[in-house]
Amino acid sequence: MAKLWIGGLRRKSAEKENPRRGSEMTEQLEFWISKGCLVPKPELDDGKSLPERIFLDRNNLVKVISGPTGTTVRWHSFGANWASLFFAKEWIGTFPGPYTLNYYMSGWLSETYADPIDTRDRIDYLIAKSDLHLSSRIYTLVLDPESRPLPDLIRKTYETGEAPPEASVDCSLDEESGRVKVERIGAGSAIAKLWGLSPVSTPCLSGTSYDKVTTKGYIEALRTGRPHYDHIYAAMMGRDGEVSWIPYQRIVMPHRKPFGRLRMVSVVSEITPVEIAVV
Repeated sequence: MAKLWIGGLRRKSAEKENPRRGSEMTEQLEFWISKGCLVPKPELDDGKSLPERIFLDRNNLVKVISGPTGTTVRWHSFGANWASLFFAKEWIGTFPGPYTLNYYMSGWLSETYADPIDTRDRIDYLIAKSDLHLSSRIYTLVLDPESRPLPDLIRKTYETGEAPPEASVDCSLDEESGRVKVERIGAGSAIAKLWGLSPVSTPCLSGTSYDKVTTKGYIEALRTGRPHYDHIYAAMMGRDGEVSWIPYQRIVMPHRKPFGRLRMVSVVSEITPVEIAVV
């Protein structure tokens, strides 16, 4: 008889028995898979905690969390965990959806699928791409706002020509130096929701590769005098110190009058799916 570990509790099962044991789930269950087999969560030799991405990578683990609201499969893409991913893939349909794949590739990526077949196909694809090294930490796509449906807040901003102060971020561009500075962060803006109101949080820092790429949209809006709309997928460090890939859409609204040598834009962003495939 093989030993089955669920949420740290050992139970007996036949080697190929469904980990759910055919019962309806009423609580969240946690599974750890190593070398294609269910195992107890390994303990660290020094007793210290590690960020989960390092823990998963060092131990070549796949973690599955399942409950009434859905199932999440979590792993480090560069780990030696193919057998465990195949194991997770075979059982995925026995757990409740939707199914979220949360994997680390230069940052945490998250994808959710309603259908277990689509989830299995995606796991197969990601296994084949496990040695992929991304060439950038930020990807952008400029689009015509007239040709597609827009998220509600961005659509209202585009239609009215005014960025709501509580949901927008004001930035200045020094025309002499080309330096961009965040002047104001709305309490309901996407930045505030993820990083708070600090003007020195990750997306507000000047001179970074992220700053250099996103600034192009500000320059374009000021050059044309028209709103600039694009999709962005960027790997950024959160307040917890972990790097995650964040997909968002934004519209940059130029201010009509310069403030001395400074020119101003207001930016409205929404964290939402984008037409950019990182992997």
